[in-house]
Amino acid sequence: MLRGTSRCTIGIAALVTACRSAPPQAATSTRVEEPPLAPLEYVPAAGLRWLIVAHPARILADPALAAGIGELLPPDRVDAFASATAVDPRTLNEAIVGGYDLGTLYVTALSAADGGRARARFEARLSSGAIVKHPRPALYRIAGTRDGTPQALVSVNDQLLAFAVGDLTLARVAQAYAERRLKSPTALRGASLSTLPDIDQPLAALYAPGPFTGVWRRGAAGLFANALAVVVAIHAAQSGTLAFEIIATGDWPDAGTDSRMTLAWTELTSSATGRLLGLDQAKNLKSVAHLHELTWSGELPLAPLVAGLRAATIANVPEIFGLRAGDTAGPPDKP
Repeated sequence: MLRGTSRCTIGIAALVTACRSAPPQAATSTRVEEPPLAPLEYVPAAGLRWLIVAHPARILADPALAAGIGELLPPDRVDAFASATAVDPRTLNEAIVGGYDLGTLYVTALSAADGGRARARFEARLSSGAIVKHPRPALYRIAGTRDGTPQALVSVNDQLLAFAVGDLTLARVAQAYAERRLKSPTALRGASLSTLPDIDQPLAALYAPGPFTGVWRRGAAGLFANALAVVVAIHAAQSGTLAFEIIATGDWPDAGTDSRMTLAWTELTSSATGRLLGLDQAKNLKSVAHLHELTWSGELPLAPLVAGLRAATIANVPEIFGLRAGDTAGPPDKP
């Protein structure tokens, strides 16, 4: 999961070389292809450190989940984002975020009308003059900077948007996938993540490719040392509850794996992060060990999870300490 910058750079550079070496293709129609590829097909496996796949529209269809999301992302902030970018995340069927050593890639599908507005607003919001590439009638790559950060947008038929921040090579790779010039494997087809089983209709999933190094190698009571990949998937359960599964693939031939899985979950729930997110309140816990696959599953109450995420991300200090307006008490004596 943690790779050196040089390894990521070499992997992305190889993709770019493949893109440049492919023969150009003439624009013979007004479309790159009907329809564009699925969002995940624009995310390269090379250099990937983590991947989030979420389904916002399905999440917000559940009233309890929608209320929890509202605590984390106040509607006025989401409205402001939608107004500025022409992308309303609440309406997206699928949203992809891939993390790399040098940048982040966001991919989603939109209607053609929304995609066209989003492309125009992205170009208008760049701080410096935008560089617009238009190699095919329905394919754009727009690059520039905003607040000193390199950014690029690839638009495919104005129905698929790939947005790169930091490393603009990611946008060129997405363009190569759109033009069908790149045969390098995409994220879930890479050597690591392809070992994971298909996840059935998750609301959201976090993927982490191995091999794991450093402190991550010692994670899960040392089980991650033999892991090729890990996925954490969240599913809808009864109202106010989320079902989860954590799956690791790899090779665990040694005896005692079952007890190490129990120890791994105990370490996680007793950690500061585990307590903050309410993992110690999980119910119906199960752990299943196979020779090449480990699975932890259970159910989490939504309220403590949302409260923990809020405290970890956007809550201000008085709210974290439980202070009300007018309180004069200072901070706690001890952290």
